[in-house]
Amino acid sequence: MVRIYYSTVYGSTREYAEELASLLDDTAQPIPSSPPQSDGPVVVLSPIHGPSHAGAKFVKSLPADVPVALVTTCMSTNASETDPARSLLGGRADSVERFYLPGRLNYSEMNVKHKMLMRGLVTALKAKGNLSPSEQDTVNIHGKDTDRVDFGLLDPVVAWVRRQATA
Repeated sequence: MVRIYYSTVYGSTREYAEELASLLDDTAQPIPSSPPQSDGPVVVLSPIHGPSHAGAKFVKSLPADVPVALVTTCMSTNASETDPARSLLGGRADSVERFYLPGRLNYSEMNVKHKMLMRGLVTALKAKGNLSPSEQDTVNIHGKDTDRVDFGLLDPVVAWVRRQATA
């Protein structure tokens, strides 16, 4: 039996978790405050905001012998290549399967603190110049509601869970 846990800020990660649970005929639950007992693989879905990643923190609290997949939602267009969760997992990185899914960033729903943070980031990126494609994308979507959620991208996560069930 798979355990599916999630953390969400604006809702897209919860939607991915619920869709994944539906595909696996299971349920998704918010990340608990203490690590649960697990008799099978664990999938943790969480957004990443700079160095903040509730999913990576939770994964590090799980027993090392539990098969774990960390599914990170983000707006970066090259997250699979840069693998930002790797460094946040520390010594657990090599034993955790990592997936990246595009999320949703609706400026119309953002809290003031997050808007200010994004404004500062975009200002710094513009001053930097010579931006990577992902950085340029951050500048381009600034102030706009952007939804990149794609449930079809859950297929590799479903395949990983099914492989764990037969291992």
